[in-house]
Amino acid sequence: MKRNTSIRRQLPLLICLLLVAMILLFGTISYMATRKASLAIGEQRLQTITEQLSGMLQQSGHNVLASTAAVANGAAITDYLGADPAKPMLPGKTADAFQKLMTDSLTVWVELRDLNGRQLLMQGRPEASAASQGMSGGEPGKTLAIPDVAKEIAADRTDSNFVGKLYHLGDSLYYPLIVKAGRDGKALGWLVRWKIVRSSSKAVSDLSRLLGSKAALYVGNNDGSLWTDLAQPVPGPLQVRENLGKIVHYDRSGGPVIAYALPIKGSKWLVAVELSQALILEAAGKFLNWMIGIGALLVLAGSLIAWRISRNFTKPLDRLTRAAGSLEAGNYSALNDIDIERRDELGELAMSFNSMAVRVYHTQDELEKKVQSRTQELEAVNKELEAFSYSVSHDLRAPLRAVSGYAMMLKEDYEDQFDDEAKRITGNILINVKMMGQLIDDLLAFSKLGKREVRKQITNMKELVAAAVAELSPDEKYRLDIGEMPWCKGDSDLLKQVWVNLIGNAVKYSSKRADPQITIGSMEDAAGPVYYVRDNGAGFDSKYADKLFKVFQRLHSHEEFEGTGIGLALVKRILDKHKGQIWAESSPGNGAAFYFRLPV
Repeated sequence: MKRNTSIRRQLPLLICLLLVAMILLFGTISYMATRKASLAIGEQRLQTITEQLSGMLQQSGHNVLASTAAVANGAAITDYLGADPAKPMLPGKTADAFQKLMTDSLTVWVELRDLNGRQLLMQGRPEASAASQGMSGGEPGKTLAIPDVAKEIAADRTDSNFVGKLYHLGDSLYYPLIVKAGRDGKALGWLVRWKIVRSSSKAVSDLSRLLGSKAALYVGNNDGSLWTDLAQPVPGPLQVRENLGKIVHYDRSGGPVIAYALPIKGSKWLVAVELSQALILEAAGKFLNWMIGIGALLVLAGSLIAWRISRNFTKPLDRLTRAAGSLEAGNYSALNDIDIERRDELGELAMSFNSMAVRVYHTQDELEKKVQSRTQELEAVNKELEAFSYSVSHDLRAPLRAVSGYAMMLKEDYEDQFDDEAKRITGNILINVKMMGQLIDDLLAFSKLGKREVRKQITNMKELVAAAVAELSPDEKYRLDIGEMPWCKGDSDLLKQVWVNLIGNAVKYSSKRADPQITIGSMEDAAGPVYYVRDNGAGFDSKYADKLFKVFQRLHSHEEFEGTGIGLALVKRILDKHKGQIWAESSPGNGAAFYFRLPV
């Protein structure tokens, strides 16, 4: 039998498991709540930073556009744009206005364009730097191609001034300030002021420090054509253009991040801030580590306390176990080892155990005396049964032999002098003496079966059937169909008697048929193989099937079919000794089927 874990181990283990389950449940709920709160705070911080940066860039752009608009609406620009095309005005004053704008070190060149975006005047040009020369193979001082902002001017159908898209020329980034020039409410053209994006690595680092570690700032065109970190072009944040004003989650090479983007009013730019999710959840991770440490300490403390408690319970239980073992072995002296000084449930258990042990001792003593007495009585009864069996087999047979002998003498010596009635009576005497002898033999066989021990072995059932058929030797008119049968485990001698009785019954009760047929075989059901004997004989009413297997119970008269009524009872007793089953199915005039199974 498998040994279970002792209570000494079960109790600490149970308490540890409960503590671990509670810590895991509480820790998981707390961690998920902390994680959720951290993400909510991080998302709120991300939105706030992005909104502040968008506002700052919007205000900066508005200020620069205002100063540029003051120049664009000045007389030097509007007079040039409003001059008669047939008498063009010299650009001297206009050039002075351009020069005023270019006093700003970040302004690289200035353009004047008509309302259709066609360039009229330009001062300054972007110049290729040493880095761009190295990349393009150009010569020092070589100028770069100027982007055409005519499409931006044509696309913007409002009368407002705006900051144009970012452009990458050489190794620098530029953007135009596009301002409408006009006079007396009439638009005359466009002043385009090109500025360079110049942010030192220190400025970017300071900005990142302001945003926080593992945070990234992105500024880009609202069509997604170019993104920058204000130092160089970079791959932009994912999915932000389709989700402006919404928190976006995605993965970077360094891990999952969240991003938030907003448009910058008065420009064709977007500003986006990207935060590392690991940074946001850093507090939740620290909380989880603290929970793990505290949980480990609680489990350790709980284990120690549970061990002490289990020792308090298991020590007296061990003593009770040893006492029970001694009691089982018949050693009652071990009862003195039980501690009955405790005043708790274990103390009450020990006292009850002692009382029970005393009763068991006295009961055992009385039982042993009764067993001895019953054994003596049983031995006497067995001797009487043996004497009865001897009497049946010898003393009763002697009178039967005498009756049979005298009846035979009368038949042989005086049969010629007998009338028909005398002959009938003499024949009946001989038949009944023979039947009485058979009944005595069957009763002796039935009684001896109770003493017989079952000697189980692997048995070939088909060979037993063949032996039974050979012993019965039915007439040639019987048609016997014997199918395949699985082997079984049982007493071959007793099982042969089962087949002899069942097949003999089938032969007897189908003898009055012109074409008697007997089928012997087996079939499988859920419990295993079932063996059967079927015939097409007289049959019987199934509601009396239970009576068939009782001694002297018959469903047909002796005049119809002779027999003692013990054969099927003997079959039932043999199968009972094998722990098997037998049952019958039939209807009057349609034959009978007997089924039996043996344990697998």
